[in-house]
Amino acid sequence: MQTTVLGGHLVPEWQGEDGWKAAPSGRVVHGRVAFWPQDHPALARALAAGELAPVEQVSDLNRLFAPDPTVVVRMAAYLEDLGLSVDPPRSGGLYLDFSGTVGQLTGAFRCTFAERPLDGRMVRINREDPEVPLWAAPHVAAIFGLETRSTAHPMHRYPSRNATPANGGQGFFPRDLTTAYAFPTGATGAGETIALLEFSNGFAVADLEQFWSQHGVPVRSVGFVSVDGTPNDGGIHAVDMECTLDVEWAGAMAPSAQLVVYEATAGTSDAGFALSMVKTLDAVATDVQHRPTVVSISYGAAEDRFAPSALNAWNVAAMRLAARGITVLAASGDAGAYGIRGAGRLVPHVDVPAAVPHILAVGGTTLTLTPTDQRLTETGWTDTNNNGASGGGVSQVFPRPAWQDTARVPANPAGHAGRGVPDLALVADPDTGYSVVFQGQPTVVGGTSAASPVWAALIARLNQQRVQQTQPRLGFANPALYALGGTAGFHPILVGNNSMPGVVGYQCGPGWNAVTGWGSPDGTALASRLG
Repeated sequence: MQTTVLGGHLVPEWQGEDGWKAAPSGRVVHGRVAFWPQDHPALARALAAGELAPVEQVSDLNRLFAPDPTVVVRMAAYLEDLGLSVDPPRSGGLYLDFSGTVGQLTGAFRCTFAERPLDGRMVRINREDPEVPLWAAPHVAAIFGLETRSTAHPMHRYPSRNATPANGGQGFFPRDLTTAYAFPTGATGAGETIALLEFSNGFAVADLEQFWSQHGVPVRSVGFVSVDGTPNDGGIHAVDMECTLDVEWAGAMAPSAQLVVYEATAGTSDAGFALSMVKTLDAVATDVQHRPTVVSISYGAAEDRFAPSALNAWNVAAMRLAARGITVLAASGDAGAYGIRGAGRLVPHVDVPAAVPHILAVGGTTLTLTPTDQRLTETGWTDTNNNGASGGGVSQVFPRPAWQDTARVPANPAGHAGRGVPDLALVADPDTGYSVVFQGQPTVVGGTSAASPVWAALIARLNQQRVQQTQPRLGFANPALYALGGTAGFHPILVGNNSMPGVVGYQCGPGWNAVTGWGSPDGTALASRLG
């Protein structure tokens, strides 16, 4: 059978790493073929134009995003003929899960594999782009599972040694930001459900209850969904600060909203983060028990740390959430325009999933308040003391979406029009910090991973008001919010930059900018202007 190379499955920087050795042919691999929906371009246009009413039933969602069914059937038979085990199609045929040995995958996809130890686990990469039958190539968006090298990083940071956090060293409290950003007083998030996507992270119920009780927030139970068997570890590890921060602050800023944690691996020997993300987004879209209306993601990594094919499949998964009327937000990152934690090429990078076009990217600011919690100054979170800056820049994977056409997004580093990040912002500077209870102790932490759940809480409160007024929820909010850019719904951020050592970043200024997007919110004004 004639095959062709399916590009976009390589990460060049991984190929040059030391220590790779041929993967044993008997090593078992679990993967997933992600297909393109038949009407993918038309669906993207309809979502951007607000022409799709929220899809209530999962069965209708699956039909709307269905790939060519004959291709799915043929692909399943093709892989089975080559010795792979293939599960029944998922999500209306959009995903086809398979398993087999490295040797079988080499025969099926005509690419070789290497592995090496990394951070306590054995990781794998494919050395070449895979090949698929000629008839399948136009229909396959990505093949997951060829690599397990991809991983995620929480987007939080701690105050620097000489920092003076807000409230006499305690960090900002929920009431501070509720007032500063004029969260609508007539809404508390009632009737809304916020999903917090967490990866190899957990929380202790006692921490949540202590934090909420301290700040006069109703204590309630938190739902938990394990996407792939990863448990809630009870908040016993240092990395669990992220999940704790997300849940405490989303719950405090939308005190009547329901909260659900969706847990998956950040990367294991069996599954990379790229596969975890697409599985988790699909789990949220198809959850008929909890029915989330808002999603916050506080994890990610630089765009070039993932295969472009995987990112395109993430975007399709995010489109499904948009079609369901669910708003998805993600932290834009804490490494400024550099976009990488640790060593890497000294060039600008944007972080994903924040750069995915059907996700709302949340950047960071530095905020000071008056004694009555009114905004005194707010600037772009700038790297003044080697403690991070607001992630932002222009994608080299995703083209500029139509709703950014008038935002004056600069060209990406390759000189092309790309998706600009972030879309908006909120205080993130760890040196002023957020108050958190972690492992029973008061702690101060910051980062865009704090800004994202707070923005998610604001969306929940805006949704509640809209439902009360018999209007649809915001859903895919990017076009509507861009239409309000430059209005009183946003505080423009005019001062600051996101340069990092060795990388010249972007400047804050009037209008949209690649440090803070349109700026921080005036929640009451946004509610009024959104209608």
